[in-house]
Order: sequence, then structure tokens, then C-alpha cells
Amino acid sequence: MKIPTVNVIETIDSIPQQIVSFKDGKKGNKEAETLFTKMAKENGEKNCDVEADLEEGIYTSGSYNVCLVHSS
Repeated sequence: MKIPTVNVIETIDSIPQQIVSFKDGKKGNKEAETLFTKMAKENGEKNCDVEADLEEGIYTSGSYNVCLVHSS
């Protein structure tokens, strides 16, 4: 059985630092977006760019990346 998830994946120099998974759905998507935004802000993101990064599903600053990935 496969469980649909939305994953927040954080990497530095392309090396995974952490992967946090949420059940795919309204609540899980909101939780993943909140974590994505928090991680991006902690690593230099400016408020005006967060929506664009969420739309793309990735934030990059130098060798730091955080992304949203849906899987099933």
C-alpha cells in the first residue's frame, strides 16, 4: 500500500539534511507549506519572495535548498 505524501526536503551541497513527510491533503499541504516557509526564512528568504518560492516548490540560497515534493 502506498501513502500519498507531501515532503519537505532540505539539502546543503546536494546532501540531504532532513526529509519531513506529511499526509497529502489539505491539512498536510498546509503543514508542509508552513515548514517550507519557516525553513526558507531561517535561511535568508525575504517575505516578498515566499509565495513565488512556494509556487515553484523550491527555495535556493547558495548551496542551501529546501523543496516541496508530492509522492504517491
